[in-house]
Amino acid sequence: MNGKEFLKRLLNWFRPAQKPSLPETPSSNGWGETVMLLQKLQQTEEIELTCDEVFAMLDEYTEMAIKGEDVASLMPLVRQHLVMCPDCRDEYEALERILNSPNSVPKI
Repeated sequence: MNGKEFLKRLLNWFRPAQKPSLPETPSSNGWGETVMLLQKLQQTEEIELTCDEVFAMLDEYTEMAIKGEDVASLMPLVRQHLVMCPDCRDEYEALERILNSPNSVPKI
C-alpha cells in the first residue's frame, strides 16, 4: 500500500458514517482538524515547491494568469502550492488585484 492509499483509508476512517462529505469547518471535538490535515496530506505531490520558490515566481505566474494563459498546465507546481498554502494564495490575490487595478503602472 502506498502513502496516498494509506491516507485515503485513514481519511475514510475519520469520516462520519452518516455524512458522505467532510465538514467545511473544523468541529469543536478536534476531529475536524484531523480530517482537514489528512485531506491536505492526501493532496500533496511527490515534488512540492517551498513558499520562497513560489514567491520568486509569483509575479510571472500572476502576469500569465492575467493574460489568460493556462497557468495550471504551464506552472502546475506553483498552482498546486497556491491551492495548498493560504499565505501564498493571499500574496497571489493581492498581486492580482494590484495588476488588475486601473491605477497600475503601465508596462514600458
